[in-house]
Amino acid sequence: MLRASAGLDTECFVIDNGSTDGSLAYLQPLFPTVSFIENGGNPGFAKANNQVLPLCTGEYVLFLNPDTLVPEDAFRSCLSYIKAQPAAGAMGVRMVDGRGRFLPESKRSFPSPLTAFFKLTGLAAAFPRSGWFNRYALGNLDEFANHKVAVLAGACLLVQRELLLQLQGFDENYFLYGEDIDLSYRIRQAGYENHYFAGTTILHFKGESAGSNSLRHVKYFYEAMQVFVRKHYRGGSRKLLVLFLQAAIVLRGFLSAGKRLIKPLRWPLADLFTVWISLLSFRFFWVQQFRNGKDFGVHLLDYGLMLCALLFVSVAAFAGLYDQRGRISQLFSSLLFAVISLLALYSLLPESLRFSRGVMLWGSLLAVVIMLLLRRFFQQPGQSSEEDATVVVASAGDYSKLLPLLQKEMMDEWLLGRISPQAGDEEAIGALAALPTLSHQLGIKRVIFCIGDLRLQEVLPVMQACRQQPLRFLFNASGSNSIVGSQTGAPGTSIITPFVSYAIAEPYQQRMKRLVDLAIAILFLITLPLHLFLQPRFGGFVQNIFLVLLGKRTWVGYASPLNRLPVIKEGVVTFMGKHTLFAPDVREQADRRYAKQYDWWEDARTVVRYYRQLGG
Repeated sequence: MLRASAGLDTECFVIDNGSTDGSLAYLQPLFPTVSFIENGGNPGFAKANNQVLPLCTGEYVLFLNPDTLVPEDAFRSCLSYIKAQPAAGAMGVRMVDGRGRFLPESKRSFPSPLTAFFKLTGLAAAFPRSGWFNRYALGNLDEFANHKVAVLAGACLLVQRELLLQLQGFDENYFLYGEDIDLSYRIRQAGYENHYFAGTTILHFKGESAGSNSLRHVKYFYEAMQVFVRKHYRGGSRKLLVLFLQAAIVLRGFLSAGKRLIKPLRWPLADLFTVWISLLSFRFFWVQQFRNGKDFGVHLLDYGLMLCALLFVSVAAFAGLYDQRGRISQLFSSLLFAVISLLALYSLLPESLRFSRGVMLWGSLLAVVIMLLLRRFFQQPGQSSEEDATVVVASAGDYSKLLPLLQKEMMDEWLLGRISPQAGDEEAIGALAALPTLSHQLGIKRVIFCIGDLRLQEVLPVMQACRQQPLRFLFNASGSNSIVGSQTGAPGTSIITPFVSYAIAEPYQQRMKRLVDLAIAILFLITLPLHLFLQPRFGGFVQNIFLVLLGKRTWVGYASPLNRLPVIKEGVVTFMGKHTLFAPDVREQADRRYAKQYDWWEDARTVVRYYRQLGG
């Protein structure tokens, strides 16, 4: 934003609505020209913006969300446009999300019974370019052309200051959502126009935020619409629209609950059916080919095969089959573990219940093949078969400044190298313009843009060219010692976006860590008399066994208590042994490597290696 303000007479206010993550203390020293205002709590978007309005002295006031990135030419382009439109009271701009996809809330119409009906029934989403069905998002208007519109988004809203003072700013009855619709309505009532300007594009990460689609946020949105309707509408249309909005809250609640319930069960149910059908098929095949059509004669065999299928899927799930970021190796190992477990448990059954090892073996293997083929054609969202390959788009100078941060935080294991902003750079693996092609050729999953010598206005067209590809875009302001992007974590840390994936946070590894803790604790408990002679601190050792059994501690933990890593229980020992022998920065770096490359087998080895320290 400050780069876009260069050469303009501007003043910048940042309002902190009761953050608890150290944002203010982190940001204030970095931006001495910015006026920071700290609120003790969160009074809401409207009230927080209004409290700054009396302090503004410029001809225009720009309301800008913190989860936005603004290209260097944006403010000049906006000012040139609005000054050339004498009837324009306010203007908004074209916005894209963190993947380069257009955000339809950039231009909207006012709510009405018909628009609410189309949105509620899903017709608006089914026909996104229709001016009739998607009239709320003005789907018929070209996103790349300027238009007079009804409603502008508060995420980036430029308004005449005198008009804002006349209208007394935002209506503070809105806490979240709706205040921009209300202000747009009152601007029109005052005789001014609202303009959508496509001559510049900004990045608004909100469009990729899962939280913005949660039931709570949907409820906020529809309740805000009700406030707007009750305030500005009269007669029968008001009652009808309020009824639609109330119905929308209830319907979206049911849909959201149903989606949360059904979505995680889709693959397990499909796999359960696959294993069951595979076992039934091989049972039929075995009977016809090897038993001359004579069935096995085992009582309730049909139900038994369903139980076998349920056991198979349950074991595979425990082994990590449905973990969202499961690797190919984990997929194979979980299925193999399920096959072996099924055969092992089958062998333990009484003779009267066993019918055919061949059916169990070949039926389960057929199920594995079908399950792998299904995943080949219908890859689970969020799953990654390989680690995320990363490239940095930067000049050689900016790249050298960023590299220490990358080495510290992600240890550059999957850093493929640098892409140059310009063609002809022989040290780079390619040029920015070729990124859509390079991402396919090199299997790139993550792109870090270093905004310094490279300008954001050069980046946005390339992002939009890649918007159909599964790329994640992150941004580093040269020299800022931080990286930001969609779904960012707490500011105040050396790296803001948690784009590093830690193995220790994966559900599979968490389950296995707990299982290993329990197995080791039970083994120690069974062999307790032996440890009376081997453990130098036997009392502490026994106490630690029970703390681990109760889930209060883990056998192996971090070496530093001040790291910013996935949370685990306090360790009886650390993977470094007597970690106090090492400097704090060494311990923190070692913790990162332990969390990132974690494997449950290492915990077992560490317990053996530092056995004599387990009583500490």
